[in-house]
Amino acid sequence: MTQILDLSHDLAPGMYTHPGLPGPEHEAFRSREDYRRSTGTTFQVDRVCMVGNTGTYLDSPFHRFADGTDLAGVPLAAVADVPLVLVDARGGRAVGADVLAGALGDEDVEGAAVLVRTDGDARWGSEAYAADAPFLTGDAAAWLAERRPTLVGIDSVNIDDLDDTVRPVHTTLLGAGVLVLEHLTGLAALPARGARLHAVPLAWHGLGTWPVRAYALVDGPA
Repeated sequence: MTQILDLSHDLAPGMYTHPGLPGPEHEAFRSREDYRRSTGTTFQVDRVCMVGNTGTYLDSPFHRFADGTDLAGVPLAAVADVPLVLVDARGGRAVGADVLAGALGDEDVEGAAVLVRTDGDARWGSEAYAADAPFLTGDAAAWLAERRPTLVGIDSVNIDDLDDTVRPVHTTLLGAGVLVLEHLTGLAALPARGARLHAVPLAWHGLGTWPVRAYALVDGPA
């Protein structure tokens, strides 16, 4: 029997997601009452206002590079039904290449989704979420880029150290065409191997980042 595990945070108006970025907002563009008066039936059409970096979201190369692939150019094969490899990196703030090498060794992760569990999502929704948050180091990004996963994700506020404005992990991974998936949650429920990830954004031209409903499919006994 296949189990579906949700790896995404819920969204709500005004929520805290990332330092310096506004929370999402929405309103009825055409309300149920508008429809009732004009047609006798009721619907609601909503207008949504939010930055692309809201909730659990995917970064394409265009997020970092003006000539990089945007969301519309992300192939579905890179974000749908992708073999998932989980790295348990709990216990330290900076996740370096040594941690990844210790967890993955010589394992072939080309074309896989490498998700890094730090349990940083435990403080989601408050300003404490961004304080001393776990992140990958530049050498970890270089180590991963050489092994060509389709994407790398983390259950933290940012895959980079927020204090490092150079953003070496985004630069290295997105420069190598490796997608970045941030603000994951629920990684504790995943097996180390064998699950498959779905994290599909809208195919939007000219945008580099957008929320996804990330989830994993895990096969188990019937």
